[in-house]
Amino acid sequence: MIGAETFWDSVAERYAARKTPDPAAYDATLERVAAHLGPDHKVLELGCGPGTTPIRLSPLVAQYEATDISGALLTIARRRAREAGAANLTFRQARLEDDFGEDAYDSVLAFNLLHLAADPAAALRNMARSVRPGGHVITKSGCLKDGQRWLRPVLWVLQRLGKAPDVHIMSSVELDAMHEAAGLKIVETGWYSRKAGARFVVARKSR
Repeated sequence: MIGAETFWDSVAERYAARKTPDPAAYDATLERVAAHLGPDHKVLELGCGPGTTPIRLSPLVAQYEATDISGALLTIARRRAREAGAANLTFRQARLEDDFGEDAYDSVLAFNLLHLAADPAAALRNMARSVRPGGHVITKSGCLKDGQRWLRPVLWVLQRLGKAPDVHIMSSVELDAMHEAAGLKIVETGWYSRKAGARFVVARKSR
């Protein structure tokens, strides 16, 4: 199987061109995210892809930094941000395990990402380290143990053909436990795309 950076670089144009599969669920998710953001906030988003979400959310905060493992996706994201006039939005290439600073952000976001991490628990610990006390870690993650079990053998085949990324198979119970183990208190959850098995979690870092 190919590495994550190589895989996402290879599919960047196709991935960026695809339509949002469930626009209503996406809008509902962003509405809930927005409820936890403030105009003076500094926000970090991991795994921003082609920039759709940071472009939508960045007008709500003071500073918005978005990262991705794929240089090809970031090229698309930067172009789209320029076209949108997102002046407070910056991008950089980074991995989940990189050092983003301690207590450096008001919120750290990761959408459709943790199930793609080799170690989701470690990724959450790093996110928790980066958010200030009282700030939020906000995630939406695939939980294939809770549904769509039929997808697992399909993924196995596609991964070996280089047409799908590695996916960490987990349940919502396991995901919630990872948040709590990282020192985060869950304050809100939702299934805004239950069909896709995507669990939304807002968790606050202890003061």
